[in-house]
Amino acid sequence: MDSMKAESERLVREKMRGEKLSGEFIADFLTKVDAVRNGETGMVDWREVGDLDPETDEISLEKIESQVRIDNSVLNRLVVIKLNGGLGTSMGLSGPKSLIEIKEGMSFLEIIARQIGTIRKEYDIEVPLLFMDSFSTIEQSQQELKRIGFSQSFPSTFLQHKVPRLLKDSLQPLSVTGDKNEEWCPPGHGDIWFTLQETGILDSLLEKGYKIAFVSNGDNLGAMVHPGIVQFMLQENLDFCMEMTPKTLADKKGGAIFRRIVGGEKRNCQLLETAQVPSEYMQEFEGLGKFRSFSTNNLWIRLDALKERLNSGDFRLSLIVNPKKVEGKEVLQLETAMGSAIQNFPKARGIIVPRDRFAPVKKCEDYLVRRSDAYSLNSDFSISMSPERKKAGLGEVVVQMDEIYYKRINDFNERMLSLPSLVHCTSLKVEGDVLFDVPLEIEGDVTISNSGKGQRRVSEFGKNRISNEVVRFRFT
Repeated sequence: MDSMKAESERLVREKMRGEKLSGEFIADFLTKVDAVRNGETGMVDWREVGDLDPETDEISLEKIESQVRIDNSVLNRLVVIKLNGGLGTSMGLSGPKSLIEIKEGMSFLEIIARQIGTIRKEYDIEVPLLFMDSFSTIEQSQQELKRIGFSQSFPSTFLQHKVPRLLKDSLQPLSVTGDKNEEWCPPGHGDIWFTLQETGILDSLLEKGYKIAFVSNGDNLGAMVHPGIVQFMLQENLDFCMEMTPKTLADKKGGAIFRRIVGGEKRNCQLLETAQVPSEYMQEFEGLGKFRSFSTNNLWIRLDALKERLNSGDFRLSLIVNPKKVEGKEVLQLETAMGSAIQNFPKARGIIVPRDRFAPVKKCEDYLVRRSDAYSLNSDFSISMSPERKKAGLGEVVVQMDEIYYKRINDFNERMLSLPSLVHCTSLKVEGDVLFDVPLEIEGDVTISNSGKGQRRVSEFGKNRISNEVVRFRFT
């Protein structure tokens, strides 16, 4: 072992021990560091990216519903897990994204709790709800659950790990002069599988008779429990299912499943994330040809199969090497995606689901769409495209807003005093600083442009509807 590698490992181990991270987790992280040292970039070999077989690798939710006789008692074997570690920094938030208002004065967290409450009431089954929190979200999220009166016999939270950011050249831990939290980063949501085992939650769930976990992002309020999928997995003895939905031009960055081909031979299914695509193949990845559907990150996993694979010592997740700059220093974040666990399970299937099961909020553009009348809050507390929009045959609204004025949620809220109606909108583009101060219906493809320096108000147009046009503010 050369001296540079030895020093890097010593410093990483020392830093992680200082945060009381386990020896097993430190060893796993050092394996990833070593892989990067040996040239691992996280990029896939495009020659190995094969097509899925629609007959054996995929099945539609519609087909499952027509084939499976649903017995709702299978929900006794289900646990629901939500990823809740995000601070929404891409939206300018400093607290948990799940605590911002999304519909009718309720936060993401409250709506998720009410979704589970509805299931418990309807079926008289206590489906456990667990949140994988980060150190940044756990306290405020637990306070919110307490405020809304959510309770259960099973603990409602467990903590994801954190890992040190590494200097790109030396792979030594980053040291900063300012906020020491900047020296750390989340290890990606692939950490969930290791954490479930290490905390003892996996064993506890199995001991209590739970067989399947439904895992999804906390910001996707379309990710609802479906008894038919539970029944289908048990009936077909499947270990892992990933929900996928047909791709549109709004979904360029969505991860996709592929069948790995080596030497002409079909191997396991794997997840391909944007960060793993070589630049020369990005156009093919983002297009609608080879990858017809993308992962919603709604995952279903057999808990006994997960334990067996973790105990085998050969549980693999694809490494994502994420370059960043902190205080002017080039650093690497080593991450994994939870969906890449599919490669460990030969008995896996992609489930093609309606778009309604995918309604995430990653940016303020998504936030506007979900909060608007283009999406409805249903009686079961799911959020889905409004019936009026569906009846009109419209798809996902494509929204672009000037990042200078709308990227951060506080700036967005200051400018969206009255949310525009988007129920009949196909695309909306907002250029410059525009204040939405009065009710406004937007239909078809609309651009609202303010090329001046000061803020302008939509009330200046003197209209309550803008349809299929580019409207510009006049300057004298």
